[in-house]
Amino acid sequence: MIEKITVIGGGSTGHMVAAVMAMRGFKVTLTDTERFSEQLDAVKKLGGIQLRGGMRGTGVPEKVTTDPAEAIPGAELICVDVPADRHEEIARWIAPYLEDGQHILIIPGNLGSFIFRKVFQELGVTADVTLTEKEGNFGPCRLTAPAEVTTGMPLNLKGKIASLPASDTEKVIKALEGVVEYTANQNVFEGTINAGNVINHVASTILSSAEIDHKGNKFSLFKYAFTPAAVRCIGKIRNERKAVIEAMGMTEHGNPVGMVEMVQHIDEHPEIHVFYEYMDGPYALDHRYLHEDCGCGGAFAVSVAKRLGLEMPVLTAFLGVAGAINDRDYLNGGRTLENLGFPEGMTLEEIYKQI
Repeated sequence: MIEKITVIGGGSTGHMVAAVMAMRGFKVTLTDTERFSEQLDAVKKLGGIQLRGGMRGTGVPEKVTTDPAEAIPGAELICVDVPADRHEEIARWIAPYLEDGQHILIIPGNLGSFIFRKVFQELGVTADVTLTEKEGNFGPCRLTAPAEVTTGMPLNLKGKIASLPASDTEKVIKALEGVVEYTANQNVFEGTINAGNVINHVASTILSSAEIDHKGNKFSLFKYAFTPAAVRCIGKIRNERKAVIEAMGMTEHGNPVGMVEMVQHIDEHPEIHVFYEYMDGPYALDHRYLHEDCGCGGAFAVSVAKRLGLEMPVLTAFLGVAGAINDRDYLNGGRTLENLGFPEGMTLEEIYKQI
């Protein structure tokens, strides 16, 4: 069974995963680049990571470092808990130190396995490692003080993953027994096309753009953004994407608008009180709610729709507006089929055989 886990991520999710795994008895190393030295130094100084909210306790990593030469060798599981914009940076940072038999788990996946694979091929990495993507995040959380994470929900070790290639998935699931309770997606596409944040974040953030600019760090998406108009747009995007999922030969996972529905009737759902009160932000529009959810899950969905002869007019429009807001071309510059290496003319059936 896996004993040594390295968690890459100096933000809230990295802190949470490191704390949870340390509390559960694993030998945990928390690491990130020098840019996060202040956050990591706080963990060293305070002697651990305090979890509040939906999870409670203190997790003490065995090692906290900004040196990949200390963090990567010897790790059996490497959890990558960074925004998608940092996938290439992290792949280059860890590449020289990888060893045979290591499992790299990208949380959330967002098709990051393609980025890691491309970088490893470019750099001539010979270590035999697996690349696996988790559908969705480990859980909602915020850094609320140095070395302190407020978690929005109770611990949930269940989830869905797929490796690139998918032939590695069962091997990884077996290796992760005792660590998490994950089941298999068909391939990495299935997790990203079902990403809940594309439904919950994109329309609500864009329709709140003026208020975000005005309120800054006083803004809370889950308190202010889910107005009737926003919810109608969210429903349209959900329906567009569901049609694409079904055309891909897959099924929609769960109820992607479930949290939106609960937030709208918060008095009837005390179980999400901590989530509602403390999962605030975004404080600005230069944020992963747009960069990640538009550039990864959103752009991917639109590109798959085009390949299948379908249209997603509402999501496409929102991605265009998001691009105007942040001066980015999410639709053409994001993680589309073309940018992942699957040119026009390739069918999904042909692509599935390669992944």
